[in-house]
Amino acid sequence: MTALLVMLDAALTLAAGAALTGLIATHLTLMERGLIGVITGVLVASGMTYGLSLVFGLSVATVLEGPLITLAGALAASLLTVDPRATWYASWVESRDRWAQQTPWFSIIALAVGGAAVATIFAHTVYTDPGGLEAGYPTVWADWSQHLTTAASFAVGGNIPPINPLFSGTTLLYPFLPDFHAATLITLGLSPGLALAIPGAALMVVIGMLVVALGRRLGLGAGAGIIAALICFIGGGLGFIGLFADACTNHGFTATQCTLQYVVTHPGTGLSIIGWTLHDLPGTIAAQPRAYDGLPSDGGTAPLPNMQWYTPLMAWWLPQRTLLFGFAAAISVLLLVLSGASSGGRSWEAFVIAGVIAGLLPIVHVQTLIALAILLFVLLWRRRRREWLALVGVAALIGGVRLVQLALTAHGSSVNPYGTNVYPWIEPGWLANAGSSADPSGRLDMSLGNFIVGAIQAVGMVGTPQWWGFWLANLGVAVPLVAFVVLAMLARCAGGGAARVGRAVTSAFPLPLLELALGALIIFAACNLVVFQTWNWDNTKLLVYWYLVSALLIGALAAHWWRRVWPRIAAVALVGPVLLTGALVVLRLLPWTPPADAITGPYTIANAQEVALASTIAATTPRGAVFLTFGRPNDPVLAVAGRLGVMGYGGWLWSYGIDIGSRYADVQALYAGCTDSGAMCRVFGLLREYDISYVEIDNRTQDPGAVESRPGFTWWADQDFPVVARADHIIIYDVRGKS
Repeated sequence: MTALLVMLDAALTLAAGAALTGLIATHLTLMERGLIGVITGVLVASGMTYGLSLVFGLSVATVLEGPLITLAGALAASLLTVDPRATWYASWVESRDRWAQQTPWFSIIALAVGGAAVATIFAHTVYTDPGGLEAGYPTVWADWSQHLTTAASFAVGGNIPPINPLFSGTTLLYPFLPDFHAATLITLGLSPGLALAIPGAALMVVIGMLVVALGRRLGLGAGAGIIAALICFIGGGLGFIGLFADACTNHGFTATQCTLQYVVTHPGTGLSIIGWTLHDLPGTIAAQPRAYDGLPSDGGTAPLPNMQWYTPLMAWWLPQRTLLFGFAAAISVLLLVLSGASSGGRSWEAFVIAGVIAGLLPIVHVQTLIALAILLFVLLWRRRRREWLALVGVAALIGGVRLVQLALTAHGSSVNPYGTNVYPWIEPGWLANAGSSADPSGRLDMSLGNFIVGAIQAVGMVGTPQWWGFWLANLGVAVPLVAFVVLAMLARCAGGGAARVGRAVTSAFPLPLLELALGALIIFAACNLVVFQTWNWDNTKLLVYWYLVSALLIGALAAHWWRRVWPRIAAVALVGPVLLTGALVVLRLLPWTPPADAITGPYTIANAQEVALASTIAATTPRGAVFLTFGRPNDPVLAVAGRLGVMGYGGWLWSYGIDIGSRYADVQALYAGCTDSGAMCRVFGLLREYDISYVEIDNRTQDPGAVESRPGFTWWADQDFPVVARADHIIIYDVRGKS
């Protein structure tokens, strides 16, 4: 029955998306229309289901009615606009005729191989085995515990309208639609792991195709688009040089001998070192002792100092579910706007659908909204049409209230048990900023004066070896190439001989791509000055859009060079180093990696006893009940049972910019218990203040996230509270009689 319901939901969602994109009379290729239809169907249907759930609750009926109503609405709109069958047929005929001339076998093979790889990788994200609920990758364990918590709070805990499951009594401001979509699949009967993994895998394949489609829309060939997609997935910097150092030392040479300086200055032994290093290279690749992209969770010392740009597959596309949804939505909007803006006639429907997608972004991925707004501003400046009013108006109508809510909420606190989490803030040079003796953090509070000072510092850093060294180590050729293109674009505007040189240099790049590059440059500059979230590393969630355009530039140049025989060497030299570090990271996922060096887990989210405990809690405690939990990121009460916690994992709360106030100290006081039962005992008053119905006692006091290292186990045991459930490490007390 579950399979039937899931297939029915998928069919209705795809039909709804097809009907919506069928309303677009503007020219779209079959590939563009299909991909945009998938994204539009998923987002709009999920949003419709959420709206129904606010009134009727989340159930199988509301899950299926969401896409059904979306489909009906699109078909009703078609009576007043255009027949979707006609637009789809036109796209099909165009593609059929083009394929009849030349079948795109290269693209088909790339899609098949890429799809198989993505399916294999995502099949290992979160799964259930006899040991319990497991994660296959450390970054998935770290991030999907939160996504499981949010999804379970919807599907199991009935948390609609959503309260923050990690911070009870407050509105959920985290972009929740991707996890709500997973909750709809759980409601249909899928396991939590599959409910997160299946959409993630599908979206990653769609994103790869969207990148290719965007490249084609900008004037590039399929080959350039495929290169760009690969760079978006596994692109990186110069970390691969650590592989050669490891192969060298594995053979028995000293660390000093395994340096370029030693090899150059000792030519006699240098040839021997090079030979034996190459001899031991395959074995080192098969048993990689560390992460060559520097990802801390994958172990080992980073090959180069201050490595912050990790392989996108492991740092973004696997763990960051909201980014998956947001990235796909952003490219869909760009395709709609570019197609509409290039139309000879009016294209209101393309801009309206783009506005619908953009309007949902405040509950999908806020950083995407910021980056997309910058890119769209540049396109608006270059392509002025009345239809932009439709995009802005529809987006404001759908997402305006949420944006106001996000803008007016407190953006962190300077007094916080985990350190200040006020945002936004200024960090000139971003993570290339090593600080100063006066301010080791390099942090400046947001103010007009600091903004000006920070901008001056950021511009000054661009001329320093430290700044260039950071970006070369982390991203290789990407930043120098973008800088070169920018200089060439400026030369084009200068006139005279400089303009001719600029046009010659940029001949490999279509003008629409150069326009988009200008928007990407603004994003890059903004991220090198302002930190948009509490954690400065989270600026990568905006920089991913700069990286997308950089990848398209690299793909365009490589494809341009590939047209002639000898320049192909330069094309390989351009693309190879960008992909090499990420390729090594992916090879480490293969089964030949020795267990001591493997990073494919399992990493336990909840063991079998904890899963059983969560099932008992879900069956015996009221939905919406508030639990005092111990702060572990993978707490089964939250991640599996879907109940609300007084205070979840503090690291997440800090990074989201939540003002924790006195809650951390109050939770510590609750767990400490009381030395007496008199008026000085705060426990029972705090139980009432936070509306706590159940208390979790967990004896793993040294685990990451534990809020109290010396809890009053004896005091709580002496209170004779009824025990609701227990596991090896956890006891759940029912405290409703005392609170």
